[in-house]
Amino acid sequence: MTIGIVGAMPQEIALLRQELRNGRSATRGMREYLQGELYGKDVVLVFSRCAKVAAASTVTTLIEVFGVDLVVFTGVAGAADPRLEIGDVVIGTSLVQHDLDARPLFPRFEVPLLGRVAFETAPALVALARQSAEVYLHTQLGRDVSAQALSTFAIARAPRVHTGLIVSGDQFIANPATLLALQEGLQEEGLPPALCVEMEGAAVAQVCHEHGVPVIVMRAISDKADHSAAIAFAPFIDQIASHITCGIVRELISQI
Repeated sequence: MTIGIVGAMPQEIALLRQELRNGRSATRGMREYLQGELYGKDVVLVFSRCAKVAAASTVTTLIEVFGVDLVVFTGVAGAADPRLEIGDVVIGTSLVQHDLDARPLFPRFEVPLLGRVAFETAPALVALARQSAEVYLHTQLGRDVSAQALSTFAIARAPRVHTGLIVSGDQFIANPATLLALQEGLQEEGLPPALCVEMEGAAVAQVCHEHGVPVIVMRAISDKADHSAAIAFAPFIDQIASHITCGIVRELISQI
């Protein structure tokens, strides 16, 4: 088995890159694909850049050129559910493109001519990812990140793991009114509330669906998708998320 591991920002895969063994690099479509061995598994590690087109293009290459059998997409997201706190982790059970709207030709959120709104993740993968996240957050995060760094972002307890709907769109959500409208739109279409909002996962899930390749999307909550999002985003990725995302991936692929 070959596992494709993708992050939309370089910090999200930087620590994994340091651990890669027997690495060799190939450039395709302005992306550097790093092939090698990671924790005993054959992997292809790549920084996709942000937003749906960039992520979809990167994952298509992973599948068609490098022949990966599983795609793991990791990174950060804004909380769409007020119960989520900074540092919590969301495992996507289903993914929807919240900015896809081809009405009146097709229902809102439906991918035209594919007949699907949501892309589901295999329950066994969700369970494995959840277990991996809980192991890392409860037993290893404190080793990798100092208590002072955690307190800077008001992380006073072990972050929690949640499973549910992740929504994606080519928009950085940093306005409560925008988030409320998004949640109302999902409800109107009979969809459950989103747990978090990001810019790549549902596009990646669509590509994997069309190629018959399993995918798991895991997100660390970096902000509350409100007016403070831009302020907290960059420092959190550098100091906290780089460890959370890479630590969970390490636990996950070690068990596959």
